[in-house]
Amino acid sequence: MFYERIGARFVEIDENHAVLLTPVVEDMLQPDGILHGGMSAYLAETTANNAAKHKAPEGVRVVGLELTSTHLLPVELGDTIRSVATPVRRGGKIQVWKVEQYRESDGQLFNVSQLTTYTKRMA
Repeated sequence: MFYERIGARFVEIDENHAVLLTPVVEDMLQPDGILHGGMSAYLAETTANNAAKHKAPEGVRVVGLELTSTHLLPVELGDTIRSVATPVRRGGKIQVWKVEQYRESDGQLFNVSQLTTYTKRMA
């Protein structure tokens, strides 16, 4: 998985939340030297999707339908990101997850995202 290649690791995960820690490395930066917004979105979706499919039965696929992501503060090289996903609504096929992302250096919330997923049983 890509998130593992950049050094991210889940430190908590169950069907009701997930926490992903990610060091900010140079390949994650935009040209101005701060965390690229696409990386925040990627980490948010990765965190929520893994929680949404945690302990799903064999043959079930959980995929993202919609992701919104609001960037509040910049994140610098060398910091660590804490992504925390919690469910807003867990339905039969549709789930909605909130993801809050914090800078570990000062604990500040820098991004809020929401992921809507679809759960499908594969044939």
